[in-house]
Amino acid sequence: MDTTPPKEITLTAANVGIFPKFKQAFDEGKIVADSTGRLRYKHGAPVGRMILMRVLKDGTPKYAESAAEWFDPDSSKAREFVWP
Repeated sequence: MDTTPPKEITLTAANVGIFPKFKQAFDEGKIVADSTGRLRYKHGAPVGRMILMRVLKDGTPKYAESAAEWFDPDSSKAREFVWP
């Protein structure tokens, strides 16, 4: 059985619980789900995909948020963003 962790995870309302810091932000309303279930910051930028950085000796995967889709909350893109 292959137990290799996924190289990338897109956070949704359904799987946010596997990342406690994002779960807390979701519970506090700092990030919200759009109509597709994708998590977004309040200004519309999607929460970055979680990229596998390494696997610890005990087998625990460590992920970091990708900033590829991030945009500044004060940018014109944020002001013009239309929620899906």
